Amino acid sequence: MCRCDCPRNRTGPACQQLLSRQALAERCVQLGTANVDKCDSEANTCVNNCNGHSRGACVAGFCHCKPGFFGNDCALSMRDGPGGAAPAVLSDRGYAPRAAGPRVYIYDLPPELTTWRSDINLDRWTIRHFLEMLTASGARVADGGTADWFFIPVRLRSSSDAYVLQRAIHYLRQAHPWFNATGGKRHFVMAVGDMGRLESERGPLSANVTFVTHWGLSASKAERLGSSPWRASHRNATDIVLPVYISLRKLEKYGITRSRHHPKFAEMAPPDIRERNGPLFWFAGRICQDKSKPRTDGVWPNCPGGMGYSAMTRQAVHFHHWDRPGYMVAPGDRNYSRHLLTSKFCFGAMGGGHGQRQFQAALAGCVPVVIGDGVLEAWEPYLDWNQFGVRVAEADIPRLHEILAAIGPEEYARKVRSLRCAAQHMAFSGVTGAYMGESGRFDAFETLLAVLAARARHPDTPPERLRQVDRQLDAFMDCRSGAEEGGEEGGNGIGIGAAGREGARGTAAGRWREMKRPAGARPATGGEQARASLQQAVQQRRAPAGTSNPDPAATRRSSHRALLGAATREASSEHGPLGQARHTSSPQGKRARQHGGKLVKHHQRSPRAAAPEVGSIAGLQNASGVALRPPGRVCSVSSFDVDDPAAFPCCSLIKGIYSPPPGGLICAAVGDVSSCPRSWP
Repeated sequence: MCRCDCPRNRTGPACQQLLSRQALAERCVQLGTANVDKCDSEANTCVNNCNGHSRGACVAGFCHCKPGFFGNDCALSMRDGPGGAAPAVLSDRGYAPRAAGPRVYIYDLPPELTTWRSDINLDRWTIRHFLEMLTASGARVADGGTADWFFIPVRLRSSSDAYVLQRAIHYLRQAHPWFNATGGKRHFVMAVGDMGRLESERGPLSANVTFVTHWGLSASKAERLGSSPWRASHRNATDIVLPVYISLRKLEKYGITRSRHHPKFAEMAPPDIRERNGPLFWFAGRICQDKSKPRTDGVWPNCPGGMGYSAMTRQAVHFHHWDRPGYMVAPGDRNYSRHLLTSKFCFGAMGGGHGQRQFQAALAGCVPVVIGDGVLEAWEPYLDWNQFGVRVAEADIPRLHEILAAIGPEEYARKVRSLRCAAQHMAFSGVTGAYMGESGRFDAFETLLAVLAARARHPDTPPERLRQVDRQLDAFMDCRSGAEEGGEEGGNGIGIGAAGREGARGTAAGRWREMKRPAGARPATGGEQARASLQQAVQQRRAPAGTSNPDPAATRRSSHRALLGAATREASSEHGPLGQARHTSSPQGKRARQHGGKLVKHHQRSPRAAAPEVGSIAGLQNASGVALRPPGRVCSVSSFDVDDPAAFPCCSLIKGIYSPPPGGLICAAVGDVSSCPRSWP
């Protein structure tokens, strides 16, 4: 089938008709944005920035691809092969899928389900970052017949988005063979709303789809609480619980960029946070649903109105322990960041659904206490939260102090040691940069890929047994070096990926590979008439000639120009040609000089010189002309690393520079997701 995709403000067989403001307003309401100006604003950003101006232009969030390129980010094109023309990802840039897998096919959906939807007011960017990093990491493949998994890239944030998923599945069943052939298995979506799958699913079509969510409630609490949102949402056999993405801005606000996990913490941390001299047990946040102060006169319930908020756990913890010596349970705390770093135990409470304080605690180095019967935390059952935290049954809240007092110094020290590895699985280091001295190898994004790869290797194994049968996943979850190696005896990569894929006959992947792709299944721009019409519209919306960033939204998408590794990073081509020194009067230049940052320049190669290896930074040199090797870690945003070139410090933490470039900070050196260093192929 052939599809003509238009920007949201145009219609017609060749996109030649400009919508009236009233018609555009009606379309925007259908897309969930009543404000027309926000709906069609140039501040809406494009996935992967359309992979550069050579492939397409960003038109208010919609990628208008140049002839020969297609896809929601213009990454796809057709390439001749032994079996005829086939789609390819960034074929002109030497892109190749990562050897270790998993191989993920991203469905190219109509724009009304994806890129037409405004991101100006988007408060949770996890799906967008994941979508971009699939390409940057090499997990993306262009042909679904070779895929281990299929990603349906719809944005699921609230219950009003549920219809989008249903429309997407109806489209997939007609336009592609793989959903029907698998019954929805090996397909996954990300749902980042408070209630996870429950608020994003309507009808039976997605019954076999894997939901990656933040909410692991698998046993209903609705009857006890008298609140329907507390119905069971998570399906243990299929779904995956993902940590909450915490932006760099919030990591700094909470003091987590000075994490206790950092090897230099004991030496370099300020004296007021160096020792664990804060509360024994600490929580600061909303306790009553209406944000009122809870009662302290010993009368239960201690909050007015409904008690369904946090399944009554916050209220109960406050009721029993608010005035206990060494305990701090309060609606707020002016010393929030200090107590997060100096407390011994931190309560990671649920909220209206999932919470995020358990992740703040884990990342900061405070042993998390989680209370939620029937609620799986992030990466369970692949991680045991009791190894690095404390699980308390809801019925045991009155004796919480006894449970914590029974944890002796040796057990507590073991939990702290285990917490450093677990925290790496909770961090999105590849996006935000490192702040625990971590490499990024075991971050949340890579952990999701590791789980998907293991499930592809053992599709019939229950999640609770997967680590027992998959040595590679077991090593990965323990942050052991075995994660770098084949996990199966005599195995190769993930078995059905890389070289092992060729012998995967009889497996699901092998069968999918043999499926015939529908003829002409790729989207089209509607021919020369559409191209001419759209090109004229694009030119009208682009910035004046001579500007380095024709897309006004490029400020956000490239705003990490200051967050580049001092030894290996310099601005991408969007910030001026590589090798040109920044103006030393700028804040970036001052910070780079203060921290010993060295400029990087592109090696001038002769026409006959070999091209850089795919996924490397070959061809880059430092200011002395010494060739640089790919970094074995993402750059660091920790203040402990600013003077340590070996830690690849991000040169500055300039106020307001918080949004990662496409593909995350691992891509900052090259400015092109196809060339991101793959330190863990």
